[in-house]
Amino acid sequence: MYNLFLTGKIGIGKSTLLKRALKELNVSLGGYTTERVFEGYFRKYIIKSLYDNNTTYTILKVDSRDNSKEHFIDSFEKGALSILDKSLKERNLIVLDELGSAENDMSLFTDKVFKLLDSKKIVFGVLKENDCDFLNAIMAREDVIVITITEDNRDYIIEDIINILKSWQKQLEV
Repeated sequence: MYNLFLTGKIGIGKSTLLKRALKELNVSLGGYTTERVFEGYFRKYIIKSLYDNNTTYTILKVDSRDNSKEHFIDSFEKGALSILDKSLKERNLIVLDELGSAENDMSLFTDKVFKLLDSKKIVFGVLKENDCDFLNAIMAREDVIVITITEDNRDYIIEDIINILKSWQKQLEV
């Protein structure tokens, strides 16, 4: 199993490094990235499919006036699952940007993540720095490499990340 995750403080550059690394690889991509969109008082967090580059699902909406949150569980249990199912069948590298404690009680989604981790596909993602059963179970796996991104290493760690992913890619091509 080939599973690599980046973790670190909010805003440290985990997703930025993930996207930079993906640009350096010549591999079919699946999974999703997460993006933040501002609409008036609201911050919407959407997942964008890398399987087809068109499909998006809103997963969270935050009202900046009172910090209230609305989670869209169907976006995970239907939308994200559909992306991940197709990716598992037809892509070589599956991106999970980003996993956090919100997914802890979404068993359909978390079961799919563990199925991906058990597969022979390369899984590359971001883990929020949260303490929950779901994230702890991922980090405790022997077949998972977790790299903590810090202010001290974020400017040079990209080469190590790319080297790991390229070495796995070569192993899978044999």
